[in-house]
Amino acid sequence: MRAVVAGIANQQTRLPVEGFPHPYSPARHLPGRIEDAVGGVGFNVAAALARLGAAVDLLAPLADDPAGRAVLAAAGRLGVGTRLCARALERTPRSVVLVDATGRRQVNTDLGGALAASFDPAAFRAAATGADVCVLGNLDFSRPLLPAARGLGVPVVVDLQDVRGPDHPYDQDFLAADTLVMSHELLVGRDLPGFLRALRSRSRASLLVLTLGADGSLALTRDDADCWHTPAVDVGPVSDTTGAGDAFTAALAHALHGRRLPAREAVRAATAYAASRLARRPAHRLDRGEPPR
Repeated sequence: MRAVVAGIANQQTRLPVEGFPHPYSPARHLPGRIEDAVGGVGFNVAAALARLGAAVDLLAPLADDPAGRAVLAAAGRLGVGTRLCARALERTPRSVVLVDATGRRQVNTDLGGALAASFDPAAFRAAATGADVCVLGNLDFSRPLLPAARGLGVPVVVDLQDVRGPDHPYDQDFLAADTLVMSHELLVGRDLPGFLRALRSRSRASLLVLTLGADGSLALTRDDADCWHTPAVDVGPVSDTTGAGDAFTAALAHALHGRRLPAREAVRAATAYAASRLARRPAHRLDRGEPPR
C-alpha cells in the first residue's frame, strides 16, 4: 500500500499535571516525567501507516532547525519519506501537551508560519500518482491538494478534528473527501446521529466516522438509514490519550484502502488498532536514538 499524508509535524513536549483545571504552583519538580518527542497529526498518521506496513510520503512544513531535523530523523527511522517536507519556515511548529492522571489531555500548539505554508500541487501530484490513499489534515495548505488527489482518482481521507457543526464554513472544502473522520469533543450534548446525517447531506463522503473517545464511534455510509455504533476496546487504565485519534485515522485508511475491508469491518479494525497504541502509549523521543516500538 502507498499513502501520501499531508499535515503538521512538530516538536512535542508532554507535561503531566494533577488535573484540570490545573492549580497554580510556583514550581513543580517532575524528574523524568517531562518528555520531548516528535508529534503532530500529520506525523502521527504517517508513522502509524508505516507501522502497518504502508509506504508513506509525508508532506509537512518544517524549518531547518533542531526541531525540524528531529522530525526528519524520526521519520527516517520509521521509513517515512520526507522529500515533500519543505523546510521554508523560520521555526518548526511546537506543542505542549498537558496530561492528567486519568489520561485526559490538553494540546497547546504554536504552529507559527505553518498555517500560511503552501506546497506545489505539481510535486504533490507526482508523489500521489498511483497512491492507494491520501490522508489530509484540515489545514489551509491541504485545500488545493484535495482536488488534485481526486483528479488523479486517488481516494482521500480527511480528519476534520473537532467539528462544530455540519455547515461550519471552515470545513466546506474538505467535505469533498471520500472518507471523513472527526471528533465529538465540541458536540457534547448535541444530537450526534442527526449531526452525521446533516453532514452526509452536505458532503461527497461515502463513509463518515465520529469518534467518541471511550464510547467508541458512530458511523454512517451513503446507504445507511441510521448510524451504527462501534464500541471501544477496553484496554484498562490509560495514562495518555494523545494521538489515539491519529492512530484511528491511519488504521481506518489502511483498512479501507490497503486491506480493502468493508466499512464496518474497517472501523472495527481501526478501533482495535487505536486501542493497541493506547495500551502502549508510544513516544518518538528526541533524547533517544531508537524508533518507537
